[in-house]
Amino acid sequence: MKGMQVAMEDMARGFRTAEATRKTEDAVTRRFSERTVIFEPDDEGARAVYITSGWAMTYKVLPGGTRVVTDFLLSGDVISKTAAQLAQETIYALTDVSCCEWPDVLSDDAERVSGLSRRLRLEMLKRQARMSERLANIGRRDVLERTGHLLLELAVRSRDFAKPTFDGFICPLRQADIGDAVGLSTVHVNRVLKDMRMRGLVWFRNGLVEFPDRQRLIEMVGFEDDYLLPGTASSYGDGARRPHS
Repeated sequence: MKGMQVAMEDMARGFRTAEATRKTEDAVTRRFSERTVIFEPDDEGARAVYITSGWAMTYKVLPGGTRVVTDFLLSGDVISKTAAQLAQETIYALTDVSCCEWPDVLSDDAERVSGLSRRLRLEMLKRQARMSERLANIGRRDVLERTGHLLLELAVRSRDFAKPTFDGFICPLRQADIGDAVGLSTVHVNRVLKDMRMRGLVWFRNGLVEFPDRQRLIEMVGFEDDYLLPGTASSYGDGARRPHS
């Protein structure tokens, strides 16, 4: 695991800023309004998408019409439209989103962007790790553990602190979004969040998620951030991102 992390840190070095992406040949800057579709499986155009600001998500629609959220994309994440199309996923803006697009390394034009191909492959590994964790979340954890685990992951990945001493993050998700990600109805999510609030674990209100006792929640749900990989996971070793003092 350590050797893999070192290799990924080396791959990620130099590709962490949106400015580097904007300077790449054939890169195009695009903006999408809150709660609009960025990409649908039937769309054409093999592009890779680098989220420079905002929140997005990917989801599948089952034959019966049920929506299943497969991942959340935050600033700094990259997704291949080719891969999303293969998985029949829709990419959807949760907030206003700015992104850069360039020819997808999984397309026939990959040779022209060999430098970015390493970044996209890294991001695909990170996304695969998150989706594997999401599968385990739904299949093996109870409802409180599923919800708490997802919120802790998003806290680690988010860069949005409401204020310097605030242990939490700005969260644009609705309860329906959370429910579709963890396999619960909106009513059930509401009950779980109320239970977590009563236990002094999580407050979710007015677009803010706050952890009154993050460490206790981490221990209760068994959260470990190793799967998030270098550049995203916490450096504290306990899954917690501390607010600035």
